[in-house]
Amino acid sequence: MHAVFLADLAAMISQNAPSIAFRQNIDMSAAVTNYWTHTRARFELWHHAITRYRYAEQGGEGAAIREWWNRHSILLEEILVSEILCRVIAALGKTMDVEKGIDDVSPITDTVFRSHLEVCSRVHHLMLFGRGSSVRNTVRLNRLRQGVERWTDALLGRMIPYNKSALGYAIDPDRATAYAEECVENEAWAQRETSCLLFNTAMHEMLVQRSTPHAALPRANQRVADSVMGMFNRDVFDSVGVLKSRWLRELENNAGTEDRQPTQEVIHTKHHAIAARHTKNNVDVISQRWCD
Repeated sequence: MHAVFLADLAAMISQNAPSIAFRQNIDMSAAVTNYWTHTRARFELWHHAITRYRYAEQGGEGAAIREWWNRHSILLEEILVSEILCRVIAALGKTMDVEKGIDDVSPITDTVFRSHLEVCSRVHHLMLFGRGSSVRNTVRLNRLRQGVERWTDALLGRMIPYNKSALGYAIDPDRATAYAEECVENEAWAQRETSCLLFNTAMHEMLVQRSTPHAALPRANQRVADSVMGMFNRDVFDSVGVLKSRWLRELENNAGTEDRQPTQEVIHTKHHAIAARHTKNNVDVISQRWCD
């Protein structure tokens, strides 16, 4: 699995965070432990690869250093792109714990988040001070890093209206807050669904264009993706595999009371036809601002 598909998974999670975060008496210990185990295994592979660069650098082997860059630039791309999912999952873990009023998910997702930041800092150091890489390759990696940071904050911005703690995982809090405000403005169901669809597609295309088509560690990425999906209970999907809304899941679990008012999602659904007329203009504004 390519790291770009991990970013696609992060986009799906951020788009449906309220529904995914809702859980009723579900033990998450096994799922988050599995997530920690597979991410740690991938961390070790990343660290071993970067350590080989240090050995070549200490030996003053110019040919070995250039060979290292030729073989491992794809891996550096993978580390940068994988940060999107790591931050989104950390924000989701915090949201899940806020929902239940306990801390049984976020301590592990935060540990993975901090470990990923450590690896990313090593990649940034290599981009700035590493020897043997061409200027063209360094510029390409930096453009990928910039795109990843912008899209990460945009994905987290989707989650902020439902849980303010997601802001703590943003790279640029001001940028994430700005996108959160735009999400609130596009709260109507038809607007939001169409905007999210075009938004996710634009992110995918940018990452594909700025990264290598081949994956560095496809099996490790697949295991991480599987462990993330293991954190979702089966009842979040309907019979055709579509994520259910938060309101529908609450009804199914008898989480509401008889006098409970419909959520904004249900209210806005009634105005689907009206909102659809304004969707295109709003999407154009969002795409122009965030799809660079």
